[in-house]
Amino acid sequence: MPVPAIQLRNLTKRYVGATVVDALSLEIPCGAVFGFFGPNGAGKSTTVKMMAGLVAPDCGEALLMGRSVSVDAVEVKRMIGVVPDDLALFDYLSVWEHLDLVRAIFELDEQTFRHRSTQLLDLLGLTADARQLVLHCSYGMRKKTSLAMALLPNPKILILDEPFEGLDPVMCVTVKRALKRAAEKGTTIFLTTHVLNSLDDLVNRYGILRAGRLVAQGDAASLAEEGLTLEQAYLRQFPLPESEELEWLG
Repeated sequence: MPVPAIQLRNLTKRYVGATVVDALSLEIPCGAVFGFFGPNGAGKSTTVKMMAGLVAPDCGEALLMGRSVSVDAVEVKRMIGVVPDDLALFDYLSVWEHLDLVRAIFELDEQTFRHRSTQLLDLLGLTADARQLVLHCSYGMRKKTSLAMALLPNPKILILDEPFEGLDPVMCVTVKRALKRAAEKGTTIFLTTHVLNSLDDLVNRYGILRAGRLVAQGDAASLAEEGLTLEQAYLRQFPLPESEELEWLG
């Protein structure tokens, strides 16, 4: 049996008496694009941080490519690219300097670094602003900088928290195409997003989180056989609220 790219075993995190992630267990095969969905506060970003080794679980464990995030922290971090919810950028470094920081951490040779970084800056529309301090960048530019940093080392696993937030429609399609190509070549992608109505051609497996617990999971092919989209699968778990008509609006 091949080792799953991602295994979460009873992963649990509590804050001030509240359980944010509650005994979460998942297995995701290599090359899958896994969409992790849920409302605000469901525990998605906390899960991402535990997977990336940024937050320690209270119990349970996360294994990436068979290695424990807690025990083999350095080895795991060299295999992954991460876009966290706060982007983790430095205000007084430029876009280019952020990429150069990744070069140093992953020990990329100069030729590889120049080739990849030039392509990424061009793809993400950052070439003209490469020398600009992140402090002066828009949110969309900062998001693209974080994406470029995650993609640059060509990791085995990409962990992306809201990768499309702040991007214009053309850039969303551009990023989706790049992620789809990466997955076709074997990269495993774990992403959270609230934008479900345009992901059916990218996400092939999904999980839905409610109050820290996994309440549904499956594959996109099975949904398609039922004639359902990802958004419709989500609305099965979170029906639209019945609200009073705002007769004063408009």
